[in-house]
Amino acid sequence: MEPGDKPLVLRLAKSLSEFFPEDVIRLIDESLKKNPCFVGLLGDEIVGFLVWAYRDPQTAEILWMGIKEDYHGLGLGTMMLESLERQIERNGVTKLVVSTLSYTVDYKPYEKVRAFYYARGFKSLGIQQDYYYEGVDRLILVKTLG
Repeated sequence: MEPGDKPLVLRLAKSLSEFFPEDVIRLIDESLKKNPCFVGLLGDEIVGFLVWAYRDPQTAEILWMGIKEDYHGLGLGTMMLESLERQIERNGVTKLVVSTLSYTVDYKPYEKVRAFYYARGFKSLGIQQDYYYEGVDRLILVKTLG
């Protein structure tokens, strides 16, 4: 991500309101201040972003990922994920973790999100109840690299 990209990433996140409600935009903003971010470009337009953090020498975590609605299903998310995996593997990371809204919460948009990660080799590590809010559980997924 280039220094001037942050406002564009936040604008993209705001446009994905079914995935990132307004209170989450502040969290994404804070994450962008401290963590690396890949952006997906189409020409000069940012159409995707992926923010991650190293958790320990062997583990990285995807904090936020978003793809412009018009570009869902075209492979951009997969390309960004594969780029991240290549980079962190070079740095000795063997596990990649991501959390998302659990299947215990009836909210259709996240069915696609979970399917995306499962199709790319992530496995369920468990569910943390009431993580986001009361009655809103998170699903923790992990992928072994290498």
